[in-house]
Amino acid sequence: MVLSVMLTMIGLGVLFAGILAVANQKLKVEEDPKIEELSQKLPGLNCGACGFPNCREFAKGIIEGNKEALETTCRVAGADVIEFISKIAPIEKTLAGKIAVAFCGAKDKDRTKRAVYKGIATCRSANLLSGGGMNCEYGCLGFSDCAKVCPFDALEMEDGLPKIDPAKCVGCGKCVKACPRGIIELMPSDTDNLVIVACRSKYAGAVVRKICPVGCIGCKICEKLSGGIFFMEDNLSKLRLERRKEDVDWDEIIKKCPTKTIVRVK
Repeated sequence: MVLSVMLTMIGLGVLFAGILAVANQKLKVEEDPKIEELSQKLPGLNCGACGFPNCREFAKGIIEGNKEALETTCRVAGADVIEFISKIAPIEKTLAGKIAVAFCGAKDKDRTKRAVYKGIATCRSANLLSGGGMNCEYGCLGFSDCAKVCPFDALEMEDGLPKIDPAKCVGCGKCVKACPRGIIELMPSDTDNLVIVACRSKYAGAVVRKICPVGCIGCKICEKLSGGIFFMEDNLSKLRLERRKEDVDWDEIIKKCPTKTIVRVK
């Protein structure tokens, strides 16, 4: 009886395996070998800077003529790979280079606290638990979540703040997603000494003066000196990116900022 059942099960197994083998041959979709060829040439870091989840999907998009894929490129690949792509696909354009920039200038010594945080040492956890005990709910928490996810070692922590190496940063955006407070942003890398307002606080100036010595207090000096290149929004000075290349005295604006919140990204 037992032997009969076993033989029956084995027979059914062989039958189903045969059916699956035939179905696989009949239903399989032939993949263009160029996808594998291009995929092998790409860096394989799966950083997502191209807008696709991994290098293989990007290669597939290129070969299959995906519009999104054809309007971008791999920021990590060398010139030889870019040349290879241009030979097998009609690439329309490439994205302007971008680098990650941290919009907070409050170092460890500048941060005032209302409580001592003793939870899990990550920015995401600290942000969920009373903001890590910090008085400012907009500033860097300093637990290096951003540095830990960078696949290019382009980011390290210095005095509690992310320090980004523009020579290594490819603008993949992983650090942007990792920061729970949104203080890291991708900015154009096509201009030397980019000037930014290193603050994301929306507090009124009087509050900022009490909790952070390097935060924006909304004095509007930068707005007046720049002829409107800087503007105020939610108590915070911001830069009109489309006008960043205009001929203004950036050094004078940086010098006159009372809290030294306006800085150059070198």
